[in-house]
Amino acid sequence: MSHIAQYLSAFTQKEIKAIFKSAKRAYKGPGLDILLVPAYRQYGRILVITPRKVGTAPERNRIRRRLKAIFYQEQLYNHKLDCFVIIKKPGIHFDYDELKSKLSSILKEEASQREISQREVSL
Repeated sequence: MSHIAQYLSAFTQKEIKAIFKSAKRAYKGPGLDILLVPAYRQYGRILVITPRKVGTAPERNRIRRRLKAIFYQEQLYNHKLDCFVIIKKPGIHFDYDELKSKLSSILKEEASQREISQREVSL
């Protein structure tokens, strides 16, 4: 599955627009917002949005790399959810463990809720 890593954050402009229209806000906090939508592909992807006002380029790149690494290493792409993470100013100072706990718990919770609702529909 290592070939999947290069596609985990690849979106087209058309997909981004469609996702923003249909995404559900799964988390809104002081440091970041997380939007989720069912994946358009067989696996989930992540897009990290870091506005310039958030921090310097190295800080913004660090948070992007951390979130993408967590998404890949924790195999969160298996939940089949496309994830948009919007970083806010306080979020630039989150350490790796904080990001990992937030992202993992939110995606796992949302995936389990989707699974439960799909079971109810099929009954």
